[in-house]
Formats: sequence, C-alpha cells, structure tokens
Amino acid sequence: MTTEFVTFGLQHAIATTVVVGAGIGLCCAVRSASSARLERAVRWGLAIACIAYEGIELVLLGVLPFHLCDLSILIAPVVLLTASRVGFELLYFWGIGGALQALITPAVVTGFPAPICIAFFLGHGLIIAGALYAAVVMRLRPTPRSILRVWLITIGYGLVMLGVNAVFGTNYLFIMRPPPTPSILDLLGPWPWYLLTLQPVILVVFSLCYLPYFARDRWSRRASPAPPR
Repeated sequence: MTTEFVTFGLQHAIATTVVVGAGIGLCCAVRSASSARLERAVRWGLAIACIAYEGIELVLLGVLPFHLCDLSILIAPVVLLTASRVGFELLYFWGIGGALQALITPAVVTGFPAPICIAFFLGHGLIIAGALYAAVVMRLRPTPRSILRVWLITIGYGLVMLGVNAVFGTNYLFIMRPPPTPSILDLLGPWPWYLLTLQPVILVVFSLCYLPYFARDRWSRRASPAPPR
C-alpha cells in the first residue's frame, strides 16, 4: 500500500541517507581495497546500471532524458569508461550540486513502495555514486575554471530547453513553472523571475562543490616544504 510522500518526513530521510551513504561507502570500499580488478568491475557495473536505468525509464515511462539529472545518468557511463574531463565536470557539478539538491527536495508525490518513488531515489543515487566514484576512485577533479564552464553550458542548455518547452508544452528543467512539490525555486520569486535569481544560486552551489578541492590545494601548499634559497 502506497502513501503520500512527505518531504523531510521519515521515508525521505531514510531514502536519502541510504542512497547517499551507499555511494560514499562503495567509493571508500573500492579505494581502500586497492584492487585493479575490483575497481574495473565496479566501474563497469555502475556504467551498465546507469544505461539500464535510463533505458528502462525511456521504455516504460516514455520520458525523454532532457532533465539535467537524466543527462547526468547518460554522461556517467562516458566518464566512468573514458575518464572524459569535460564529462566529469558536468557529472560532478550537475551530480553533486543538482542531484543532491533534488534528493533534498524531491519532486515526488507518492511514497514507497510506489515504483516511481523507488525509481527517483535509485536514479539520483546512481548519479551521485558515479560522480563520487569518478572523483574518489578514479581521482578526476575539476578546476576553478570548471565552475564557469559548467555554468555557461547549463545556461546554454537551458535556453535550448526553453525553446523545446515552448514548442512541445513540456517543462524540462522546470523552466516554464516550478515543480508541484516544495523546491528551492519557491524561495526565488515567481516565474519567470526565478530563472534570473537562480543563476547566482547555481554559481554558489557549484563553488561549494569545488570547496573541498580548494581546501585540499591550500592545505597541500601549506604542508609542502619551502624551496631552498
């Protein structure tokens, strides 16, 4: 028997903790094992899982993969199997910054064990697992320029989706109206003004995603011995 999904309720807290914790635990386990065979098997397994998930969603639900999270699931296998630098930048910022925010304010109205609810958390969990795996295990990393590059790509893609939504009456990226469930857009003003106020928020979120690398670089420079004079 399914129930109404309550944002910030018990189901929400458990599901978010499980999918994020699973991604973190998987990455830590593979990295600590130091096994090339295990690393390759998990990497391929994640890639296949992402492809299978998006394929099933397309066939069963008829949903085209135009949302950023859907694109992230499609980009993840490319990054995991080719270590694409630009692909990783998109996966990292869209995955950590976007998918994590989607888990905090999920666009879900029906609770567990409804398939749509399970699919939502499974898909976003795969995105986060793929992004963390590429960063922690494969040791790919963004640069300060990555923030601006991904932001500009996001704006460009949003403009494309604006045209798609206008023609087909869709609401990809929630450009035409906010989702029916609570989200950060509720705090940014009415449509269409939230499209403008959202842009600095995106930059702040991307910057926060880069913060661990900034802190590590600062720490490394301080820990490095001074060159002899």
